Amino acid sequence: MSLEVFHHRILPMTDKLFRFAFRLLQNAEEAEDAVQDLLLKIWGKRGEWDRWENLEAYCMTSMRNLCLERLRNKKVYKDPDAAGHLASTDRNPMERTQDRELRDRLQACMEALPEKHALVIQLREVEGLSYQEIATTLGMSLDQVKVCLHRARNAVKNVILKEDLSWSTHI
Repeated sequence: MSLEVFHHRILPMTDKLFRFAFRLLQNAEEAEDAVQDLLLKIWGKRGEWDRWENLEAYCMTSMRNLCLERLRNKKVYKDPDAAGHLASTDRNPMERTQDRELRDRLQACMEALPEKHALVIQLREVEGLSYQEIATTLGMSLDQVKVCLHRARNAVKNVILKEDLSWSTHI
């Protein structure tokens, strides 16, 4: 029974867990290691799974805690090219270049945000978590999540508009 639950409910979350870990750790190898460590910990607690109300929120919260612990105990180096392995290789060079430029632009916007704002955007827009799941994962109130997300979206919009204006004045 527990092996079936692991394969059908937990393993499908590994990509989402990796993206979340990568956002926190900024290193693909560290993120992969963190996901593997988390999966081992969750497997070790398989007798407790039936008591967990929201398995996904539990996994995301555990991933956050594990990554924060890694950051406290070890210096993590940022590698902007580490996410390159996530890009599709079946696209033409122009599309890949545009994808890379967009990814770099969004990454720059995210890095300009306060860490909490960047995490809230990551969880909502990339991972698709509900406001309540974000609140549970980050230990915030629902209102704090809404305010944080609103401010983060406005900040990203302002950065993009500012870049677009400066780009258009150079043409």
